[in-house]
Amino acid sequence: MDILRLLATVFVICGHTVALAREFYCPGTAAFQILEFVTWLFTLSNLLFIMISGSLLLPVRGERPLTFFRKRFAKILLPLVVYYLLYIFAKQGITPFYPANLPALLRRILLGPPVEAPHFWLVYTIFWLYVLTPFLRYLLQNIPDSVMNGVMAALLLLAAADTYAPLFSVSLPVSGIADSFVIVFVFGYYLTERSGRTAERLTLIAGICSVLATGTIIFTQGGYDDYIYNNAPTAVFAAGAIVVLTKRLAEGRVTESLFTRLIGKYSFSILMIHWGVLHVAVKKILRVDVTSGGVIGGCLVMSVLTLVLSAAGAVLVDNTLVAAIRLVFSEISQGIARLFPSRNRKS
Repeated sequence: MDILRLLATVFVICGHTVALAREFYCPGTAAFQILEFVTWLFTLSNLLFIMISGSLLLPVRGERPLTFFRKRFAKILLPLVVYYLLYIFAKQGITPFYPANLPALLRRILLGPPVEAPHFWLVYTIFWLYVLTPFLRYLLQNIPDSVMNGVMAALLLLAAADTYAPLFSVSLPVSGIADSFVIVFVFGYYLTERSGRTAERLTLIAGICSVLATGTIIFTQGGYDDYIYNNAPTAVFAAGAIVVLTKRLAEGRVTESLFTRLIGKYSFSILMIHWGVLHVAVKKILRVDVTSGGVIGGCLVMSVLTLVLSAAGAVLVDNTLVAAIRLVFSEISQGIARLFPSRNRKS
């Protein structure tokens, strides 16, 4: 899981960096198409983050929903709000935090990603998948292994039908499920917990074919965004192939590097903070961009600087601001528990 977190974190930073380089070229040119294809590869990070969440959360058994929400939301909701507010503060200063403006600020948080950090759409997606987790656990853990392969195949076919039906001027009433990333969430769980060698081999083959097909589409077609990005089947299979390859490469390993553990531990916070680091710390303060040392050199330097500074920022924020707020809430929770002690019941 730490290796997958590392890959997802590096991919998301490289993806946003290469996307900056792509803006220097006109659509249709060879350079633009190459950068578009590389950008697509790196945007698989979004699916990897979702698959990682599914593979970690869905296998857990015997955890009551209230216990899950109490434990897990403290790990995702609190950092989400803290980093959200940091973006607001960095852009608008202290004004939004005046008492009179707090209702509007709360409403902004509830409505979704801030304009200052559009990449938070992924964080909100993961949050809502957390909300569905107790129900999905009950559903999936009661499906026998002999049936799970068929269920997963049906879900992937559903996603394919929803993605490609518009090509035939057909609209299917399944978008609420297929476009919600629930299938990607479940696919991550399936590949790490329930799939056999045959399913893994099929995923690898489908992933390789998806990469080749996507490259062909980018270099020969136009108007393809709706059919290759987000949770399009080709992207899902390509990300699934990465999960399977990582799973096989990690078999038998008992140690990992300190760097892998560090990025793995703080990957969620790096995901949230990297946008500001890339666009402010690296571009504006350090004045490094994708033209520094050529496109390849510029993208590499920007990506490395963004990763290092984002990791440092995540470690700092998580162990100071987030930790302090978490401690305050813990003390309040314990105080409430002391005021209203639960009665012991005889078994």
